[in-house]
Amino acid sequence: MLERMLSQRDSFWKVAATAASAGLMAASVSAQAVSLGQAADFCVLGLDGVKLSMSNPQTSVSGNVGLGPGGIQNFSDGFIGGTYTVDPTADNSKSNNVVIVGGTLSADLSGAVADARAASFAASALAPTQTFGVVKDALTIVGNGGLNVISIESISFSGATDKLTLDGGASDVFIVNVSGSVKLSHKLSRIQVGGGVSESRVLFNLTAAHDPLTISGGATIAGTYLAPNGGVRLSPAVVVGGIIGGAGETSLTSAARVECVPFAGGGTCAPPGGACTVDADCCDPSQVCTEGGTCEGR
Repeated sequence: MLERMLSQRDSFWKVAATAASAGLMAASVSAQAVSLGQAADFCVLGLDGVKLSMSNPQTSVSGNVGLGPGGIQNFSDGFIGGTYTVDPTADNSKSNNVVIVGGTLSADLSGAVADARAASFAASALAPTQTFGVVKDALTIVGNGGLNVISIESISFSGATDKLTLDGGASDVFIVNVSGSVKLSHKLSRIQVGGGVSESRVLFNLTAAHDPLTISGGATIAGTYLAPNGGVRLSPAVVVGGIIGGAGETSLTSAARVECVPFAGGGTCAPPGGACTVDADCCDPSQVCTEGGTCEGR
């Protein structure tokens, strides 16, 4: 009888330890900073195996461009205001008329690719603070003063009044996880920031395959757009931020323009019991920052 009780006690503590370990691992994933690492050095980056296309003399990228491992360069015309870095395993043989201010370099970009994919994983693991379905009309999302994790099914804008505004203050960071596609097709359609929010504090994590980001008609979008599993099509479009395409083709045509504003990182949220200064610092949106400066249940 005693042996059975001891065995049951040991089993209980093993289960409890396993559960606690899993909880700590989940908190660690939620609390880690969302950082692009080496990928943040690029205004436009094609990940492994991507075909990177530029055409039209008016197509421009104000900063650095990177072509990852196994990538294919498909340039004809355009302008790169920074450095064009090519992984040694990529095919950069196609002759073209693209003007490259900073010159062309050969460097291993596998680290930048890994960092971009890790950032997508970290962003996807964060618990949402606000959730939306299909966004087809004008919408303003107001920040909480800290880390905002927004979950959206898809965005489809085709009219002059269709605008998604991320509004808040200088301390607001928006991580927007989109499971479907983002499509804008009207010149006056916008994804924009408002109040004191900077484009450098906005990251769209587009996890769908195929072409999760398609911007045409001259529409303007703000922030960095990370599409690790699909292609990107800008024809034409204005991006105030950055573009990372992870599969298929990343294409800039018809006088598309990317004005480089690097993502500054999503900061670190506090796990349960962790140190905080405001409620928005807590990873779990159901918790509050107590007078003692820790994240606890309401």
